[in-house]
Parts: sequence; C-alpha cells; structure tokens
Amino acid sequence: MTTLTVRKTILLPGFLCALLAAGFTRAQTRASVWDGVYSAEQAGRGALVFGQVCAACHGEDLRGDSNSPGLIGISFMFLWEGRSLGELFTSIKSEMPPMNPNSLPSESYLDILTYIMKVNDFPAGEDRLRSEFEQLDQILITPKP
Repeated sequence: MTTLTVRKTILLPGFLCALLAAGFTRAQTRASVWDGVYSAEQAGRGALVFGQVCAACHGEDLRGDSNSPGLIGISFMFLWEGRSLGELFTSIKSEMPPMNPNSLPSESYLDILTYIMKVNDFPAGEDRLRSEFEQLDQILITPKP
C-alpha cells in the first residue's frame, strides 16, 4: 500500500465520522417551540395587532373559517408541524394581510407569530424572539414532548 492509500483509508472514515457527529450534534441543538423562545410581552403586543389586522379573517379565537385556515390546535399543527418558525414567519410576512402583504413592520409580524404560539400553549420564556431568519429557522414546530 502506498502512503496516499493508507492516508485515504485512515483519514476518510475518520472525516466522515466527524461530519456525521457534527450533523447529529447540530440536529440535537435545534430548539423547539417548547423551549420558551419568545416573551409574554411580545405575545401581548401580538394579541393587539392580531385583533386589529388578522381577526376579521382568522377569527378572534384563531379558528379560521372556510376561507382562512385555523391557527390553533390540530388545524395549526396539521399545517405547520415539523416546519420551522422561520417558514411560518416568512409565510405570514409575505402573504398577510391578503390585500396588502408585507405591509406591517417586521416586529409586528413577529409579535403576531408569538401570539399564535401563546394561543397554542407553547410556553413563553425570558428572552424575546428575534426576527433573524437564521435564528427562526432553527426553531421547530413540534408536538408536545
């Protein structure tokens, strides 16, 4: 065996194991909506904005109607389970309100997102949720552990 072949034989499997371990660690470090990733204050602001902008279509109780999806309970989880808060935030911001999408400040969309989380009984935490997509995309919407 040549030195190059020996190096490939030894280094390649070690490198692949390291990559797999890094990926496994990263998957384990992804947060979920059960980790207290937003503040109660944000959700309070979100309730106000939701009432002004969203409730006419999605209902005060977030149950939706024949034209608007429910944003609570089984209806919400059916649409969003396994997806990230980044995907949900992007969807809300780019599509809502239907006649004037992306017309609110980003913080208002974020507050609405946290209100939806509160109504779905995802726990609040100490820190406020931030609107950076990279952070939001690391938080998964999952069933209760």
